[in-house]
Amino acid sequence: MCASKSIPPFSFPFFFFSRLLFRVLKSEEILRINTPYTVHSHPKSVVKMTATPPLPSSLKLEYFDIQGPAEKIRLALSIGKVPFEDRRIKFDEWQQLKATMPFGKVPVLTIDGEDTRVTQSDALLRYAGRLANANGVELYPQGGMAQLRTDEMVSFVDEMANSWAPRLYVGMSPKNFGYPEDDSWKGSEEHKKATELARTRWINDDFPVYLGHIKKQLAKNGGKFLCGDQVTIADCYLVPMLNRLASGGIDYVEKECVVKHGGDEITAYVDRFMGIEEVKKWYAPKDV
Repeated sequence: MCASKSIPPFSFPFFFFSRLLFRVLKSEEILRINTPYTVHSHPKSVVKMTATPPLPSSLKLEYFDIQGPAEKIRLALSIGKVPFEDRRIKFDEWQQLKATMPFGKVPVLTIDGEDTRVTQSDALLRYAGRLANANGVELYPQGGMAQLRTDEMVSFVDEMANSWAPRLYVGMSPKNFGYPEDDSWKGSEEHKKATELARTRWINDDFPVYLGHIKKQLAKNGGKFLCGDQVTIADCYLVPMLNRLASGGIDYVEKECVVKHGGDEITAYVDRFMGIEEVKKWYAPKDV
């Protein structure tokens, strides 16, 4: 009787585990090749997928004929070379249209016809960034630290905008901020003084702090844009706000405020963004 060969300890479990690992890795390779998703390896071998949305057949962005919260979306779509209809609502149309808008708010983006209408400007900004990605222009990095850093800077600009907003709107709707309900108070000398105090304090005290953080962020990332060498949706959000503050069109906000408090670094950053070809085209005079 022939003696059977002894099986080395743990050889079967090792063989089984090797085959299992091979199948997992092969599955991830197949996913990378055959699906319209970006596949990211997780430290614990969990596969995470981020879908890239297909380009819609039509897009219509609706907002008033001012920049406001729609401008960052317009810029992201323009830089991403994503075609869209830019519908400007007249102020005298608004009361009639308000009830037809999601949450009664604008901007609103209509995607592939009237059945799909979405609002909330930050959500639309991210969606515009992902459409740009799908169109070959990476405005909104997907997955990992790059996306986290971009989201961080979008939230930072949000914080800055929310800090400024009460100072802006106290001049327009003072009764919403605890001032007299009587409409005759609006435009009075007391109202003008309250507005001036609120705005100049923010420009002189808070604005330089925000610009200081922006300068540090630019220096950390090479000096070009907020998140590195490439423009992102965060820049599409920040630059229109800086331009509006420096427009000379806001009472008690001096036109030189960005240059005065931001210096050469911020000025060069804004100029760099405004020098992007698609941005220049967007702001070029249009035939009416």
